[in-house]
Amino acid sequence: MRKLNLLAGMALAGTVLLGLTATADKTSANFTATSTNPGNTFQSATLAMSNDKPNANDLVNITNLVPGDTANRAVTISNSGNTGFTYSASVSASANTLLWSDTTNGLQVTVKRGAVVVYTGALKNMSLTSSGTIAAGGTDTLTYDFSFPSSAGNSFQNLSQDFTVTYTATQLAGAAR
Repeated sequence: MRKLNLLAGMALAGTVLLGLTATADKTSANFTATSTNPGNTFQSATLAMSNDKPNANDLVNITNLVPGDTANRAVTISNSGNTGFTYSASVSASANTLLWSDTTNGLQVTVKRGAVVVYTGALKNMSLTSSGTIAAGGTDTLTYDFSFPSSAGNSFQNLSQDFTVTYTATQLAGAAR
């Protein structure tokens, strides 16, 4: 009987061991958790500028110019974007008459930002370095004092000179946010 009990116990132990082995891979329990960062967005800025004299001849259109004439004009630069910028300006011309090429007797200009002179000299060489920061929705006004020197001689008669002022905005440097 002891032998029978021993064999029965061994058989029972084997059956239990076999049952545990068969169900061990089917009854695993794991804890899990999740967390999200929903609805994240990056949106780039809009860099846009305009001026109140955007059409041909808006800034200056003078006929019958004689030596000694002067003209005072202003232009307002507007930041119509949603980010601050600085801007610079340069001048170019498609024609090249003495009014343009003669840097002594040809057209001259003094440019002011408020009361501060930012350029004075031959119109041909005008170049304005970067302005201060113009915030979104802000403006800046430049005043141009054009002159035709009284020293210009007869060779300056019957000339016509066109020119374009180009304003170039540059965004402010990016920042850690």
